[in-house]
Amino acid sequence: MKDAGGVIDYAERQSNPPTLISFKKYYHIKRTAMNYQESTWNGFRRLDFELEGYNAILVLPNEPNAARRLAMKMEYFDAFPATEIAMLKAGYHLAHIKNRSRFATDDDSDRKSRLIDFLADEFGTARKAVTVGMSAGGFQSIAFAARYPEKVSFLYLDAPLISFFSVGNKLFDSMVMGKRWPEIRDAYGFKTFAEAYCYPDQPVNRLPILVKHRLPVGLVYGVLDDAAPPAFNAEIIRELYEAEGAPIKTWARQLYGHHPHGLEDPTPLLDYIEEVAL
Repeated sequence: MKDAGGVIDYAERQSNPPTLISFKKYYHIKRTAMNYQESTWNGFRRLDFELEGYNAILVLPNEPNAARRLAMKMEYFDAFPATEIAMLKAGYHLAHIKNRSRFATDDDSDRKSRLIDFLADEFGTARKAVTVGMSAGGFQSIAFAARYPEKVSFLYLDAPLISFFSVGNKLFDSMVMGKRWPEIRDAYGFKTFAEAYCYPDQPVNRLPILVKHRLPVGLVYGVLDDAAPPAFNAEIIRELYEAEGAPIKTWARQLYGHHPHGLEDPTPLLDYIEEVAL
């Protein structure tokens, strides 16, 4: 049921999780025009739908937590899902919406903001998300948090990329000569490589906004990562946050490269989220 303010009271309904009854009844869904396609994802109820012409996903926990936490996978939805599965078991809802580009154009960030509002209105989820950003998803996370700091409660960054070209030598060559440079050029409308290289709103240049708003970060990376080298990515985040006394906890994995993403046991990360999330 909902309280007088229209907020779903999960505590009274733990005996009737959404896997056992209609999710529309459970969440008091009134938007009958929305076409939800139901399936399962790693043992949880998955809803696929279309928002503003883009494919979106919401995975429902069996027992939503009292904080109605929302996790948003920023890119590569099905990749290395152990942390997100742990979040669902802890009562998080898990959302995703397809990006126009994995390199965080403003319209993609704007659409994510509207998705958070839609899910809050439709399902009673929190209006701030824990962003899950792996590799280019970290690029997305930082760009989104800088544009919408009020919509972010925590950033989980895993081997994040923080600029167009802060990549290993082989990947840099592929950026210039291969598919990644055309992808960046077409997403932003750059005319020259130099224009892209000097673009001032790359995530690395927007990190001070995150620090200003004291947005907490859980940072995971492999010390041997040659795809998103820590010295040009993860360690930049760590050094800035630590210098400014902003909330961050770091897991630097000595024998790991770029993959696999995620801690072997995500419990310490989830504990830290519960400790510091806004």
